[in-house]
Amino acid sequence: MFKFIIIFAIIFYVLPKLIKWALKGFIVTQVNKAQQDMRQSQRGHQSQQKREGEIDIDFVPKKNGKNTENFGGGEYVDYEEVK
Repeated sequence: MFKFIIIFAIIFYVLPKLIKWALKGFIVTQVNKAQQDMRQSQRGHQSQQKREGEIDIDFVPKKNGKNTENFGGGEYVDYEEVK
């Protein structure tokens, strides 16, 4: 009967505290890892930020045979202003 009481106490008193301690440690490490990843991504983003008026061209399209140097203008389109 005494063994039963000891086992019962271990299962319902000690085991939940151990599980709570282990989960708390796991959660803290995961949160710290997520914060570190976020800081690293922000540092990378801040280094890519540009000052006001600075221009960065990422892509220059190829010319596909159309001669834009001798463009004489387009067709005039009359419009009516709507209020």
